[in-house]
Parts: sequence; C-alpha cells; structure tokens
Amino acid sequence: MLSNSRSSVKISLLCFLLLGTTLMSIIPAVGAKPDTLVLLHPHSADVADDVVNDYKDWYNEEYGVSISITQLTMSSGACYEQVKTWNGEPEADVMWGGGEYYFMKLADKGLLEGYTVSGDDDIEDVFGGWPLKDPGGESRWYAAALSTFGIMWNVDYLEANGLTPPQTWEDLTKPEYFGHIVMCDPAKSGSTTFITIMVTQHFIVEEGWAQEATGWQNAWEYWAKVAGNVGLFTESSSSVPNKIFLGEYGIGIVIDYYAWEQYKAGANVGFSNGRATSISADPAGILKGAPHLTEAQRWMEYLLSKRGQEAVGHHRMPMRADAIPTTPVLSAWTDAADVPLIPDYSRDKHNAMFSVTREMFSFWLVKNIEALKSAQEKIIECETLGLQSYEDYQSAVEHYNMVPESSDTLEKALAVDRGVEATNWETWGATHFEAAETAANNAIDEYEQELQEEREREEQAARNRTNTYIIGGIAVVVILALIYYYMKRT
Repeated sequence: MLSNSRSSVKISLLCFLLLGTTLMSIIPAVGAKPDTLVLLHPHSADVADDVVNDYKDWYNEEYGVSISITQLTMSSGACYEQVKTWNGEPEADVMWGGGEYYFMKLADKGLLEGYTVSGDDDIEDVFGGWPLKDPGGESRWYAAALSTFGIMWNVDYLEANGLTPPQTWEDLTKPEYFGHIVMCDPAKSGSTTFITIMVTQHFIVEEGWAQEATGWQNAWEYWAKVAGNVGLFTESSSSVPNKIFLGEYGIGIVIDYYAWEQYKAGANVGFSNGRATSISADPAGILKGAPHLTEAQRWMEYLLSKRGQEAVGHHRMPMRADAIPTTPVLSAWTDAADVPLIPDYSRDKHNAMFSVTREMFSFWLVKNIEALKSAQEKIIECETLGLQSYEDYQSAVEHYNMVPESSDTLEKALAVDRGVEATNWETWGATHFEAAETAANNAIDEYEQELQEEREREEQAARNRTNTYIIGGIAVVVILALIYYYMKRT
C-alpha cells in the first residue's frame, strides 16, 4: 500500500510539472522583461514612430512577447560618425537611414554585420542605376526606402505673384522666377549635392556620354542661371520646405518626401520630379557587435517585408515593388510616368563627381550670390527691353555663362586639386559676374542714350514743325495783308 501511495504521489508531481511547463510555454510570465532593440537613425518622429509602432505590433504577433525600442536620433553624418566612434562596440543595434554613401563606407570599415533576410532573392540588386543591397554580396545593408528629387512650390504664393508652377528643371531658369526660388547650398547638404549631380547628368545624357564635355558645359550654364534666380541659399536642406510652407519663397529644390510631408500636414503645395529624376537608396543595416543581435535581425526581416515597406510607404517611397504607398507618396515601380528616371544614369560618374560638384557650385556660385543676382537682374532687364542684338548684352551673357576654365569639362574638373582650386573658383565668379553686370549696364546705358537721342530728334522735329507752322502762318498773314492793301488802293 505504501509503495502504491508513493507511486501515485510521484505520478501526480510529474503531471503537475508537465502541466506547469506547458502553461509556461504558452502564457508569458507576468511582468516578464520585454525584448530590446536600439535604433540609430536620422528620421523625423512622424516617420520613425509610425514604423516603430507597427514593428512592435508585428513583433508581438510573431513572437508573443513585447519589445522595448530606444531611438537615438541625429543627422545622417552624425550617425555615421557615431558608428565610427563606437568602432565595433556599439550602443545601438541597427543604423536605419542615412544614405548609401555612409553605408558603403561603414561596410568597407567592417562596422556592419552581414545578415541575409528571408526575402533576399525577391530584392533587385540594382534599380535606376543604384544598388538596393550590399553590392559586396555580404548582405551588410539593404535599401529600406527610396528617394527621388524634384521641385516643390507653394500654390498660394505662386497665384499671389501671378506665376505658374514649374514643371521641368529647365523652367527654373525663367526670368519670372527671379528671387522666388530657395535652395540649400550643396556644400551643406548631401541631398542637394545629389540633386546638382543628378541634373548635371540629365544634361550630359541629353547630349550622350560620348559628348559629355558639351553636356557638362550646358549643365553648368544652367546652374548659373538657376543660382541667379535663387533668392536664398539655406544652411540645411530641411529649411527649404519650411520656407516654402511659410510662404517666404514660392519654389524650392527638395527631396520628394519633404513635399509629401508638407502636403499631408495640410499645406497647399505641389511637387514635380522635373521630368527627369534619379533614385537614392536609404539603407538599413545591423551594426557589428550589436548588443541585441536577434532583435536586430528581426527588425531587418520586418522592415524589408511587404508589411514593413507599406509602413515606410506612409511617408517614404517603398523599396519593394509590391508595397502600396499611401497618397501622396509615389512608387518608382508602379508610378513610372510620375517618376521619370534618367536613362543611362552612371553611379560611378555620380560618385566621382560628388566632391568637385558641391565645392565648385558653392565657391563659384553661392559665395558670389550677390554679384550673381545683380548680373542676372541686369541681364533680365536687357532682355525685357529687347536688347539681345546689343554687343554689350552678348558680352554680359558670355561672362555670366563662363564656366571656370580649370573645370570647364568633366575630365578637367575631376583632375583639379580642390583645395587649391576653391579660391580660384570664387575669384573667377567674382570677376566674371561683375563683368557681366557692367556689360549689361553698358547695354542699358546705350539703349537709354539712343532713347534720349530719339527723344531729342523728335523734340527737334516737333520744334521744326512748330516753326514751320508759325512761319507759314506769318506768310499767310502777310499775303492777306498785301492783298487787302492792294484791294484798298484799287
């Protein structure tokens, strides 16, 4: 009996333990510590919180536990510098956003952890000339969103000033936009440098890469005209949409999502890709030495899934072709007519042009902005007066469009010592923009002198006519008097 009793107790205890183990496996412990993830990113709270909150819901649905997420937010460049400072002992798990340029450099430095997501085979290697994932084949980063670039405008501002919205990049050179455009100094913004290179390639592609010298020349003449129409060069790219929103300026050169965010906030704004644009990948990647590696890998799985991309698509252009963005956000895959990608876009040339383009633009054009605008204003005045045939007007245009000789072809520009050439670019601009203004003023002076001479001729002709009338009148009076005199005598 005692043996049977002990056996029953052992069986009961075993059943109790098995039941407890089963319950523990399906019911999270009360007060259990959530999983943890730390994100390093440059995104606004609106963009980040939408995606992060959806990830938390997805995480709970997938793994039956909650996750605590800490966000470390700073500029793209600061994110990059922070990862370098951590040097493989990071205080974050994932760098999310910041531009392909930074991720390529971090990968080269061995500061990103390779992880191949489950949908890797469905992700294009390259789109629009740009990689959508680590071209080294080690899955150290993936594009988490795409960006395109274009022209944003304030509808109310344009209507108040009697202006029509620009639809192409070439439209920005129109004289009616003088002083109405705001743009960031490319030296202060990677995205604005991207735009400057992108439009430069647009002009080169129009001529064909075999004629790149002509395309390069045309592009810089174009940028000189646009810069002359700019009323303000800002210190950051994010200031541009704010200036447009506030109605301080009517037209701005921006990343697409700057315009979309303003539109969603209720601003009466418009946006065009200028009928020629390119994409830029905004990647994400796991940091080497990530403290919470499993959670970081799960974040990458979510972010690149259709669900994650549609969460991104509330604010940014999704990377996946099957992800449907939320209006007004466009898809480069399904809205191709509204996202006209530049054909034959060269990523290699883009990267090679990066530093020289931003510095040449800044030193030649931005640092000479007052002289540039003064010359542009006088040239526009000449054109309004119809002085295109005047030699001084033609000289003004020639000086204005004179690209620095040391950099007037792409080949020469890529070979310059930028540290030495910066001062030369600035001096070149100061010299030739001043000469352009002087020549335009001379044309106007010549025109006004011609007007004065014409007025004097007309006044003299009027005086001559008056004298003729007076003399004629006197003659008539004399004749009538003589007639009267002779009639009296007879």
